[in-house]
Amino acid sequence: MTTVFSTIAERYTLLEKLADDGTAVLWRGEDGPDGAEVAIKELRLPTHEPAVAERLQREARVAVDHPSVVPVRDVVVADGTAFIVMDPVEGRTLEDLAAAGPLPPRFVADIGGRVLGALAAAHTAGVVHGDVRPANILVGLDGAVKLTGFGIAKALDPAGTPAFLAPETIAGHEGTPHSDLWSLGVTLLSASEGGNFFQRANVAATLYAVVNEQPPVNRTPGPLADVLRGMLAKAPQARMLPDVALPLLAQAANGIETPVPRPPSPGLSMPSVPAILAGVAGIVFGFYVLTDAMMVHHAYLLDGHWVPLLLCQVGLILAGVFSVAGGGLLFARVRRGQVMTTVGAGLTLLSLLLLQTLGEREYLGLPLYPGRVLDLVALVFAAALIIGVWLVPAKRPAVG
Repeated sequence: MTTVFSTIAERYTLLEKLADDGTAVLWRGEDGPDGAEVAIKELRLPTHEPAVAERLQREARVAVDHPSVVPVRDVVVADGTAFIVMDPVEGRTLEDLAAAGPLPPRFVADIGGRVLGALAAAHTAGVVHGDVRPANILVGLDGAVKLTGFGIAKALDPAGTPAFLAPETIAGHEGTPHSDLWSLGVTLLSASEGGNFFQRANVAATLYAVVNEQPPVNRTPGPLADVLRGMLAKAPQARMLPDVALPLLAQAANGIETPVPRPPSPGLSMPSVPAILAGVAGIVFGFYVLTDAMMVHHAYLLDGHWVPLLLCQVGLILAGVFSVAGGGLLFARVRRGQVMTTVGAGLTLLSLLLLQTLGEREYLGLPLYPGRVLDLVALVFAAALIIGVWLVPAKRPAVG
């Protein structure tokens, strides 16, 4: 801090330098008439033209009614220098606080929520800040957060601070509420991650990074990370708006993590009652068909059989295998189980009907009529299974 005694406009006295970010100097000052303490921001004007000073005096006095906005009392221009007189805030800038490294995410989220509330109030009033950055955010000793600098960037340097500019501003468009949201996103990301990702060795490289590169969010957790990604969308209309971001910032400030939805594990979720019944029916039917094929139709005796007859018998074996597998799948993956069970039952129908057409007459020593009854039961069972299995709801019930 530097102690001086300099009077401005025969009224305000500069007492002590509080901060200097290279573009502005913040002083602790005193209002001469009543000796009230004030904060004075000193700005070097780019030109001595009266129009610049008039524009600064007009823009810097914009009125935004919000507890996190520092009201401007007066604007004094003298000898190419502007002095913005504001209510005092005992504390430090966010830039100073973040100089030592990343700040706790909950602390950053709390600051972000208050500043975003101030910006939302300004945007509702038709005011765009135009220069949201850590040096313009004051954190008081009592925890109060104040946003300063309304209208200053627009009056003095419409281009703004390069590393905090929004991509559309770099493209030549005027500042909008969406560009303020981008700048706030960069500010909070810098505080939470430690350093401005877009800052490069020169202005051209910085602007290129803003337009073309996406900053990683590595150490910032939960809802705060969601807000940062939302505010840093390259397209202005895609950025997260205050009504969505404010609740998330409140969660992050309170240490509330947003649960990440996970798909239910098929092995842990309970199958529905129809799926269980259809699954059991498919398995029982599959073993019945296998028994019918191996015992009744001699499918295990491969030698000396006529080829078409042999193919039908092998078809029965495959039908039984598909039916058993399909019944088991119905417990876990309903749609796949339905398909496989239908294939098994369909093969059963086709194979048994072809066997009758081919004129098979031997049923393991059983008379012709009982053997056909066994096949008829299999045919009816297969037809019923094909219809019934598709009545099972494909959606598994939710757990919990």
